[in-house]
Parts: sequence; C-alpha cells; structure tokens
Amino acid sequence: MPIPALPRFLYLDERSLNEYLSVVEEGISDEARHRTQSDTKGPPEELGVVAPEAGSSERERVVRETASQRFIRLVSALDADSARWKYRDIEDLHPLFDGLKIMDFLHGRFEVEVPPMIQLMSQPDQLGDMLDLLEAFRPMASLMGQDIDGMPGQEETTAMRGFAKAMKSDIVIVGDQEDDGPKITGKLTKEYVRDTIDGEGFILGKIARKWGKGESHSLMALPGASLMSREQRRQAARQPKTDDAETLMGPALTLDILAIYR
Repeated sequence: MPIPALPRFLYLDERSLNEYLSVVEEGISDEARHRTQSDTKGPPEELGVVAPEAGSSERERVVRETASQRFIRLVSALDADSARWKYRDIEDLHPLFDGLKIMDFLHGRFEVEVPPMIQLMSQPDQLGDMLDLLEAFRPMASLMGQDIDGMPGQEETTAMRGFAKAMKSDIVIVGDQEDDGPKITGKLTKEYVRDTIDGEGFILGKIARKWGKGESHSLMALPGASLMSREQRRQAARQPKTDDAETLMGPALTLDILAIYR
C-alpha cells in the first residue's frame, strides 16, 4: 500500500518516530549539507573591461529534515525488510487477525473516530465552556419563548462538572474497516495531534494487545485502575459489558499509534 506523495498527518508521534528510525538506520541525522561549485570567468578581453580575478566559488546549503520525511523513510525501510521488522501492510484485517502477534507493526486504512464521550472527557475546558453557556442561557430561555423543561438544571450541570473532573480521559481513537469486523484502538498523545481525527485515514502502529471475541475493554480512563493488580484488570476485562460507544468489544487490537494520515 503506497504512501501518498504528500501525506497530511492528523497525528504523528515524533518522539517514537525518532526512536524507531534510530534503530532501523542505526543512528539518526536531522540535516544534510549540499555543496555546489561554480567557476568565475572574466569578460572577453576585446571588450576593454578590467576582468575580475578568475577562480571558483563554493556554496553550502544546509537542509533540515522534517518529521514527514523521516516517516516516509521509516515506512520504506520497514517495507523493504518486513520480515525482520515484523511489518504488516494490510488491506483486510479480518482474515489476518488470528495470525497477528504482539509487537507486530500494522499499517492499513481504517475509518477512524474519537467516541463522543471520550471527546468530551478528553477536553474538559470545552466541556466547561459548554456548561457555562448552558447555565447562562437557562434564565433567558423563557424570555425567548424556549421550553426549559428538558434542559438540565443547576444540580445536573454541577454533577456533570464533578464527573468530568473525576473521569479525565486520554484521547482514544477507535477504527474499523467494516461494521462487523475487528476493531483497532489506541491512545494519542495530545501534543502530537495535528488535526481533527475523524473519517477515513491510514494508521501505523505497533500491536500492544489483542482482544478475542467475548473480551471487552473500557476506553475510559478509570480512576484508580493503575492500582489494580494485573489479575484484577484481567478479571474486569472478562466481565460481560454492554456494547456501547465507550466499551471496546473483541475481536480488537490495541495499538501504540505512531501516525494517522491521509
């Protein structure tokens, strides 16, 4: 699956990109130097002009490499020796799912989104602004002929603020290639998000976890989850859950996501 000539990155983890590329290329450089040499010649003698001293000149141009260029180089290197780097470029995840292993690099096209509740919880400032607007509008609603019976009251908005504060979530994406096929998910580092994550795009990531059919995984960052033992977390994952937007149902893959691009 060729990389677009001019990829537009929605997300690119530059720190991980540099780490991967330094291993693949046994080091990393961020600039190249190009030298050009030209000869200096004087005008013809018959013109009667005093000619400058003939000689040569050199010009050096320093070119700094961008993250986009490093990404293209990395993918080219992974693809050139896919067996060594466990690189899988896929068009259809479904028939290949059982054969995929932890630590494999996975590259493919998916329909991607950030679930709505996670979108809210990962952006508490925007949620707070929305609740401020709601509270400011409530006293004016009747004057504008609007019915306020269905609007949350002060008690509800206060509770929502407290819930959002306790349930702060990372940015988590969910993607699939078909509605009933295996899904992929992964956490994004906010500083590397470049644009809105929504719609079709290519994803490159390393498989961190496989979820079989019947297993489930909460996409929300639950307070205190890090204090649970590994066995407790496994037992929680095996508990039956409803198929809602904040629960990932197997078969699915959790990825350490390097890039999302179009």
